[in-house]
Amino acid sequence: MATDAELMARTAAGEQSALELLFARWEGPLFGYFYRLGGHPSWIEDLVEETLVTLYRRRARYDPTRSFAPWIYGIARLVWKDHLRHRGRDLYGATSLAEVEDTPAPDALGTAQRREEGDRVRFAIQRLPMEQREAVILRHYHGLSYEEIARGVDAPLGTIKWRIHEAVRRLEVHFTREVKESAE
Repeated sequence: MATDAELMARTAAGEQSALELLFARWEGPLFGYFYRLGGHPSWIEDLVEETLVTLYRRRARYDPTRSFAPWIYGIARLVWKDHLRHRGRDLYGATSLAEVEDTPAPDALGTAQRREEGDRVRFAIQRLPMEQREAVILRHYHGLSYEEIARGVDAPLGTIKWRIHEAVRRLEVHFTREVKESAE
């Protein structure tokens, strides 16, 4: 299986099939990225498409000696910011996983509980400041290292570590408060 860097090199050389493989490989992760940032499902497809089109436009700028994931998420980040600037934050509310996935499950109660928990976590993450939300999503949902996140968002490594630390602290406070309120 070809690496992303190899596919980018082949794409830069004009190979259409390499571009299609990159698109197929990254469509799902980008969808998840935008969804977790708080994108409404009706807009996510356009955001993913814009990111992939931008990948194609910038194919000659990709440095194959660097990791691909921070590069593509850096592009996605710019697409997201541009979208927010043009559409406004008010379009985004907490969305449930059920709006995106309609997968039947043998254990309906367990599935409902997992969805509810997932919705609670997503809602809490969406309430974080953008920089913290983005760092947490890239680290915990997409598996990027702190260094890769720093390259992708063009921030110092120490800043990324602080953002993630602060986001985790805020999430702990949120869930502790939620538990106390439900106990009352």
